[in-house]
Amino acid sequence: MVKVLGGMIPYPSDDARKILYEKAHVNLGDLESYPELREAWRKVIEFSSKYSLGNLYPGIITSGATESNIIAIYLAKLSGSRRILSFKTAHYSIEKASKLLGLRHIKLPVINGYEPDLSSLESLIEEKDLVVATLGNTFTGYLDPVEEIAKIARRANAFIHVDAAFAGPILSFLDQRPLKGLDDVIRTLALDIHKIPEAPIGVGVLLAYSEKYLKDAWFEAPYIPSGRQVGLLGTRAGAPLLAAEAIVEKLMEGDDMKRLFERLMDATKKIYEELVEKGPYESPHEPQIPLLCLCHDDLNIILKRLKDKGYRAYTCRPLFNGIRLAVMPHILDEIDEIINLLKGVATLS
Repeated sequence: MVKVLGGMIPYPSDDARKILYEKAHVNLGDLESYPELREAWRKVIEFSSKYSLGNLYPGIITSGATESNIIAIYLAKLSGSRRILSFKTAHYSIEKASKLLGLRHIKLPVINGYEPDLSSLESLIEEKDLVVATLGNTFTGYLDPVEEIAKIARRANAFIHVDAAFAGPILSFLDQRPLKGLDDVIRTLALDIHKIPEAPIGVGVLLAYSEKYLKDAWFEAPYIPSGRQVGLLGTRAGAPLLAAEAIVEKLMEGDDMKRLFERLMDATKKIYEELVEKGPYESPHEPQIPLLCLCHDDLNIILKRLKDKGYRAYTCRPLFNGIRLAVMPHILDEIDEIINLLKGVATLS
């Protein structure tokens, strides 16, 4: 079986697989008929708010951050936004959303391949623009300076959506919190529960500064008991949300989530020390979250050698010629093996 190196999709635990099997019939598009989904919804929103922002915010459950990003941009459009401004390190779903919603998308430059060029934002931003900031971009894991971006947006009377798909559930543990909260400028935040908390695929969250702002994410669906559905999808699997509920309940006990974050960062720093500081790889910047870009001039050769060994790897392309390595809980017991593997494929003659 092919192994994916540094991916963000874990194999479901035995407990999660049991829930997926037993609750395969549950429809997340019909909250009225399946009341257990309402409690799962509440707990996952509570978990997401607590560990990303420190306070409880209203939110909706989505199929993942791509759907969350599209809905956030849709809500901004209803508020008057006609342009999306994002930096070149933004996720491709932002471009997808702009095309689907018929909005102009302006891609702003970055410095050194990862750091937002705030001067370009300041010169181009206009009233009611939507600025997308990324907390943990998928190329290097860099955290955009959201509070600085917010200052610029406030002066222009513009809005901000924060894409924190990967880093969302650990933001509150970072030494310098990149986001203090949501308000009428920083309106929405997207994160995934099927990444670091490792719920089964299909559980994303969109948090908002107010319940009223989210009302237009709900649509009429007269044929089901509640008469309405949320988000882009109709019938959708509810089992992943119920599995996510079981996972976040355990992580919210005591300091379990904090300890998990510390283990992930320790592993990330170890990989950085062994493969970047000692070579043979380089990296655009020191790790800010459990994600690295391991650059090498002979990346194509390395990727072929990995493939020959039964591995596929995600890359940091097109911004960097490197391997994107997400340090997820399911690889914590394989850190030494991964280090030796990546060192070996880079040094073979």
